[in-house]
Amino acid sequence: MNSIKQKIFFVFTAFLTLSINAQNTDSNTCDFKVNEAKILLTGSDVILKNETKAIEILSQCANDGNPEALYIIGMLYKNGHIFEKDTKKAFSYIEKSALQNNPKATCELGILYKDGIGCKLNFNTAIDWFRKAYDLGNHKASYSLGYLYFKGFGNIDQDYAKAIEWFKKSEYPMAKHFLGICNYFGYGLPVDKDKAFELFLNNPKALKSEILATFLDIDSDELNTNNTLIDKELSTERLNEIVSITADNENEKKYPQIIDKNQLLGKWTGKLVELDWSGSMILRNLNSSLIFNSNEITNDLNYQLIVNDKTTHNDGILLDNNFYLNKSEIDLPKVYQDSETKFNLNYNILSINDIEIKEINKIRYLVANIETKITDWNEPGPPMLLVLGNTKALTDNGQEIDLNLIEALTKLKDDSFIKLYPNPFKNDLLIQYDLSEDSLTSVEVYSFSGQFTQTIVTNEQQKAGKHIYHVDGSTYPQQGLYVVRVTSNDILHTKLIIKE
Repeated sequence: MNSIKQKIFFVFTAFLTLSINAQNTDSNTCDFKVNEAKILLTGSDVILKNETKAIEILSQCANDGNPEALYIIGMLYKNGHIFEKDTKKAFSYIEKSALQNNPKATCELGILYKDGIGCKLNFNTAIDWFRKAYDLGNHKASYSLGYLYFKGFGNIDQDYAKAIEWFKKSEYPMAKHFLGICNYFGYGLPVDKDKAFELFLNNPKALKSEILATFLDIDSDELNTNNTLIDKELSTERLNEIVSITADNENEKKYPQIIDKNQLLGKWTGKLVELDWSGSMILRNLNSSLIFNSNEITNDLNYQLIVNDKTTHNDGILLDNNFYLNKSEIDLPKVYQDSETKFNLNYNILSINDIEIKEINKIRYLVANIETKITDWNEPGPPMLLVLGNTKALTDNGQEIDLNLIEALTKLKDDSFIKLYPNPFKNDLLIQYDLSEDSLTSVEVYSFSGQFTQTIVTNEQQKAGKHIYHVDGSTYPQQGLYVVRVTSNDILHTKLIIKE
């Protein structure tokens, strides 16, 4: 029997079996029809593609409450395939399917809550649905849980141990891929490169794993391509020097000096430092320059940011030691290559936060956190720092910034007090902060123009620890720049965020 005849025989046999089962019990009728619709959606060697007929079948079965039909129609609405994209309808169909314990729909519902698609963004609810999907045998759900903990999105605390725990429970190919990454780079595990390569090379369903294994095999000790994955020891002398400078005045640590825009003017040169997701390891550093000029018309600042020979420039706004960069995007090489075609990622550089200017050995240094969004993935970027020296001071003193000093400054730089997710936001916004002690606290959001103000908390005595608020940003009157302010025991913290 030749291959064409075999295919015809197997398809005919499958349809005959489904037909017999459908005739035996009414409950299986839609199960048979939905399988028929799946074939009609894509076509096969012996069955012509017929989307119209497929949708007719699926709609009828969805109206009858068939969970698989509900799930497929929901995904068609989500992806904008055949139907016009409609996230509300997508959520409705997928939720109805998930409530009937359809494993794929249950996992997908978690994804919708994680991304705020067709519903209010809610990470806790997303985790609940992922756990339920895992209990139903869906391995993508356990991978999704691991991914959340691996990167620490939203109000989820970054935790490699929990990420690894969920990756190990999953047979999903990307879970094995991330386990390999954890073993290779020592994320939550002792470095075990042999184990990493074993995971990569025995993961045939994930092409990324094979490509990454080839890339890493170039130099298993240290990768210097594009200044990537550089690991240097700390200089104790430099570290002690900086500690003595930053710890002299406790009042300055508690009440950071407000930076005047004139202090920023000129050219700063040094490094952009990318950290791992826990913020404890330097992955790479990239040559960077930042030039500030005063805009005589608006009285704001113009900037030119150069990272790895890529340049972006525009105007920006300085507010409470935070600098908002207007429309700043740069393509940077991926930290490690796992694609045959995609070698760079597009970073939307949103703001330079918590700017500090330090003077060490008569050299001025600008140290700041960088908040980015990776537009290719529609996700927040990893922790990043700028460590720059004032060009004129460096020239006059004949000194250059070295990696030891960068790492010392990196270790001493605290995270932002206010954490916002996502940034930019459209509708849902999570505001999070961590109080070190019981505090009288106020929280407010207002538009940068000052025409809109929303008070979240007014003079509330709050316990020490993490506090998280969900804000419905859909009621905000306009797109653009907003300011989030948290006042704790008369200490003011400010952060900028964009509404798309």
